[in-house]
Amino acid sequence: MTNTNSIHWATMRQRDVVAGFGFFVFFNTALLALIVLGSDVLGHDGSHDAKVGFGIIAVAINLMLWIWNDSAIVDVQASSKDIAGADLETAIGQKSVKAPWAMYRVLVLVITVLVTGSIIYGVFW
Repeated sequence: MTNTNSIHWATMRQRDVVAGFGFFVFFNTALLALIVLGSDVLGHDGSHDAKVGFGIIAVAINLMLWIWNDSAIVDVQASSKDIAGADLETAIGQKSVKAPWAMYRVLVLVITVLVTGSIIYGVFW
């Protein structure tokens, strides 16, 4: 792959990271709103089956969003290794190569687990 194609691919995947974060915020805010507004169904006196279904949906949505974000971060990391020539000598090229990619992936995983756990906790306890 040429350097131009590599840069184009990295740009697309960087947009995927931003879009994935936007979907993560939107869907988890929507799930939280459903907990608050649907307290008669998901509250203490609500149906256990509805709570289980809601929990499965919350876990599935967040799992899919984590896979999306993690794979996009992996692709951006891989594309940073493809930077060559004069682009590698730029400050942004050096930052991209030296970025703590593993830390970003762990941070996304931790945030996803904590948010999913909070939503499950909000439904069942």
